[in-house]
Amino acid sequence: MLVRLARRAAKVSIAVFVSVTLTAVVTLVLTTFALYFYQVERAQRWEQLRKTLANSADELAAAVALPAWNFDETQIVTIMKSGLSNRDLYASAVAPVASSHPFILTRNEQAQLVPAERLPADPDLLSEQRPIVAGGQNIGTITVYASPAQLVVQLRQRLYTIAGLIFVLDVTLVLSLYLLLWQLILKPLTNIERYAASVKAGQNSGVEPPRNWYSGELKTLNASIREMVRLMESRYVAMHASEERLQIASSAAAIGIWDWNIANRQMVWDEQMYRLHGMEGRKLDDPFEAWRKMVHPDDVMPTEMLLQQALNGTAEFDIEYRLIWADGTVHYMKADAMTFRDTDGHAMRMVGVNYDVTDSRMAEQELRRHRIHLEELVAERTNALSVAVRQAQAANRAKSTFLANMSHELRTPLNSVIGFSRLMADSKNMLPEEKRNLAIIHRSGQHLLTLINDILELSKIEAGRAVLQTEVVHLNDMLQEVLDMVSMRAVQTGVELVVDSVGLPVSARVDGTKLRQVLLNLMSNAVKFTAQGKVTLKVRGASHNGQCELAFAVIDDGPGISADDQLRIFEPFIQADGPGAKEGTGLGLTISREFVQLMGGTLAVQSAPGQGATFYFTVSVQVADDAPQPGEDEVAALEPQQRRRILVADDNADGGALMESLLKPLGFDVAVVGDGVQALAMVDVWQPDLVFMDWRMPALDGISATRQIRANPEIVQPGIVMLTASAFAEQREEALAAGADEFMRKPVEQAQLYAVLERQLNLQFVRRHRAAVRRLPPTPLERGDLQRLDAALREELKVALQELNLARVAALLAPLPPALADVVARIGYMVQLHQYPQLCALLDDAGTELEPIA
Repeated sequence: MLVRLARRAAKVSIAVFVSVTLTAVVTLVLTTFALYFYQVERAQRWEQLRKTLANSADELAAAVALPAWNFDETQIVTIMKSGLSNRDLYASAVAPVASSHPFILTRNEQAQLVPAERLPADPDLLSEQRPIVAGGQNIGTITVYASPAQLVVQLRQRLYTIAGLIFVLDVTLVLSLYLLLWQLILKPLTNIERYAASVKAGQNSGVEPPRNWYSGELKTLNASIREMVRLMESRYVAMHASEERLQIASSAAAIGIWDWNIANRQMVWDEQMYRLHGMEGRKLDDPFEAWRKMVHPDDVMPTEMLLQQALNGTAEFDIEYRLIWADGTVHYMKADAMTFRDTDGHAMRMVGVNYDVTDSRMAEQELRRHRIHLEELVAERTNALSVAVRQAQAANRAKSTFLANMSHELRTPLNSVIGFSRLMADSKNMLPEEKRNLAIIHRSGQHLLTLINDILELSKIEAGRAVLQTEVVHLNDMLQEVLDMVSMRAVQTGVELVVDSVGLPVSARVDGTKLRQVLLNLMSNAVKFTAQGKVTLKVRGASHNGQCELAFAVIDDGPGISADDQLRIFEPFIQADGPGAKEGTGLGLTISREFVQLMGGTLAVQSAPGQGATFYFTVSVQVADDAPQPGEDEVAALEPQQRRRILVADDNADGGALMESLLKPLGFDVAVVGDGVQALAMVDVWQPDLVFMDWRMPALDGISATRQIRANPEIVQPGIVMLTASAFAEQREEALAAGADEFMRKPVEQAQLYAVLERQLNLQFVRRHRAAVRRLPPTPLERGDLQRLDAALREELKVALQELNLARVAALLAPLPPALADVVARIGYMVQLHQYPQLCALLDDAGTELEPIA
């Protein structure tokens, strides 16, 4: 019902609807106000009637007092008639106390006052009663009656008048509003409706609606409609052009378009659809049936099933199928369609596109054949690679075994070389030059240890496990160490070594081991390949905000490097051609390049045949406070009450002797055994406090011995420190897992040994630091300085230098007087730098003239 009312309301004119609605609102407002004022007036008229009644009762009570006192009936009736002159008063009654017969006057139907026998009985009458007082005595009562009939009639007439006025006003308002709305709104809207209908019908679409009737919002609406029509016209043109382009594009892309009216089963094909089905130039009455007959028999069922699902709304029609043309050829077709439905969801129309994918399917089949063939080849190659991988893994395990054995076999004697050279350095009976030579032996042993570590480091680099370990390094001392370690080879070949450093900070935080190794590799190569001439280590520093850019360059006067060799010298085990090409392993430049890259730089070379070579790189370091003064900690022997028993188990006699030489001077009781079996027996019998257990030993190795010690609950468990000459970090975890308390690598460093002893035995050694004195290089030695020496002394010095008898040189210089101390210091500095050829040349140039000694 509500729907029918809404539909009927939709057919009502907007002018009528607005007029009636507005009139209803105005009527409601006016009625409200009219009723309000009517009620106010009604209340006032009633109040006025009651007031008139009361006043009349008062006046009559006062007027009839004297006649009632005198019992003057005529006078009483006259006064009563006079008091009822107001037509709103209906009757009056005087009841004297002394009489039982009241005086009553009422109005008859002609509104005349006549005597009556009874009081009025109409309940609608109003009454007021007053006492009659004379001489201070109550002599009777008077009652006055008023009739509201005339008032009611007047109020009813007033109400009818108001209703009539409101009705007239409503009719006038409806007519006025309707005419106004018709002229200003309804008529323009009607014109717009007719214009829109003509545009919809395609008639006079370019004609604009009349403009005389439009103002305000209708003017805006009129302008909007004109703009909409213009836009629709332009879009129609664009759509037409787009359809033409779509037709061209579909023809170019070989896309056929079809439209199927499902209700009447009629299908329409465009020209391209006929081409796709091999029917170019033909027209079919029933293209749908022709299409069904051309579908490949194997594809009929899935195609029709998907089509039915698309009509039911459970799937989209997107399928690939095969067509068999009239000539028997098979074509692959791709179809995609959209379904249009009515309000009830029933399929009414389907529009779709078809395109030929035969070429791509043929290409896919060809690719599939190639892929199968390729997979066969890959499987064949994979099998071959699996064999190669297994071989490579076996070779890698063999390499690891070889490196472990090589590390152990080489580090074991190095442990004795480095350890005993360190012990000999503490001797009080050695000459300074002998101590210096011993220090060179010690550093050379350390360098040999570094070379062994380099081979292991190369395997770390290949595995990507190399990391930086920075420390505070005194740069000038490091450069001097590098020169000292290559100076002997330089003296033998007559090569001059030069350090050219400018702008270096005193100390810097850098991986000193790797930087030293890089410089040593480069300097060794330069000396090795330079038959004669000079090798310069050039360093430049540029500090800024706590950072310093260090630029290193090693420059030699050697034969140079060809362009082809420059491309391959950084590869492992590759060496350039030259006089020293057969020396070394060919790993130095490879490791150096990796170390420089790890420090954030790039190692490069600049060279040409016959012009020497320059290897250079730049690294950024952090400027640090001055490095600690070089020197050693002297450890005092323990007090007798602090003595401990220490067992050393090592199959290498030199290694055991070294540990005994290091431990006994500290006040320990030391026992040395040669294998794990003896170690187990000594632990059981001797009960040592600490055991230094070598990893590799005959009969029973250190790991097995440690496990057996830890598994025996009946013995006092000693501390166990595992010693090994291997350099693989994985062995530390294995040793600790077996029960060892500490892990140390050979060669044993004294500082590390002291720290281990303190931790394991809960001791505290008394140390005294013995700092080395860093001396500044003296001023260069000149010919005039040597002329102050005796000619015979100069000749003896020359012979001693040529024989490399440094002890003889020291003995010849020792007796010289203090006045020649500066000359002795300069000669000693050149000897320290191994500048023997330069010193011999200065001795030859000094002549025979001797300057007098003051």
